[in-house]
Amino acid sequence: MVGAGFSLREKTIFNNKHRLPARPGPARSGPARPGRQAVLPIFKKVNHKMKRPIIGITCCMDYEDKKRKYPFTFAFDYLKRKYYEAVELTGGVPLILPNIEKLELIDDILKTIDGLLLSGGGDIHPSFFGQKIEKALQKSKKYLKIIKERDRFEIELLKRAKDKNVPVFGICRGHQLLNVAFGGTLYQDLSFLNLKTIEHSTKGKIKYKKKHSVEIKKGTKLFSIIKKKKVEVNTNHHQVIKDIAPGFIASARSRDGVIEALESLEDDFLLSVQWHPEMNIKEKQSQALFKSFIQASLKRK
Repeated sequence: MVGAGFSLREKTIFNNKHRLPARPGPARSGPARPGRQAVLPIFKKVNHKMKRPIIGITCCMDYEDKKRKYPFTFAFDYLKRKYYEAVELTGGVPLILPNIEKLELIDDILKTIDGLLLSGGGDIHPSFFGQKIEKALQKSKKYLKIIKERDRFEIELLKRAKDKNVPVFGICRGHQLLNVAFGGTLYQDLSFLNLKTIEHSTKGKIKYKKKHSVEIKKGTKLFSIIKKKKVEVNTNHHQVIKDIAPGFIASARSRDGVIEALESLEDDFLLSVQWHPEMNIKEKQSQALFKSFIQASLKRK
């Protein structure tokens, strides 16, 4: 503190400015003693038990391409914002899962997340369901970026998630992946169905806006969530489920017979839809799907 040679006023100003912090100890109640600072609590009591479940979301992947402009020349993972906005809106904490090569890390991922959201994206390589790429499709360029690394990671992730009873919700590609991972097959294109189908693939301004009806089977989990026999859904896909995986049922179909939803007969929440509810999250049926998934994940916490 300040000594001789200073006025009382100068000493007071200096001492107040350079006062040492109060010694640590329990907070005192009532007014502080003269010459000492009051000890105030800095932090409020924190509830360390999280109320929001952590939802792991799979994402798309692209290879390195030197023809692209920097920094997109490098390989990268990416995800449409609508997925994690829908998770956040309906009570979850979104966590994007990169397409890792070391599959032994999957167990650590599953210790971190409470639910798994399988996002949309490119086509699944036909080798994962016992087929070869149709030559007619290669010529027409109908295939959407096949990334076998993503397929391999997601299929293993999904199988282990089922073993650990992690709630799973699949969307579009995720719907097809759910079927393939457990032994089902796909039609590589709608044109191979040998029947007249409604329009399922749209582009430009009407993408995700044009809708068709789907009929939901009574007595299924999907029916218990949406509580309607028939709903209008958006559409954007060119591949569809062919043979249903053992232990699963089709819980919704469009009027042309295309399987629009799947669910497990054995698990608490292992469900998928062919449409994109995240793109119409303001609709009641879309919110109902996500909220039901979030609640199932919350129970697992």
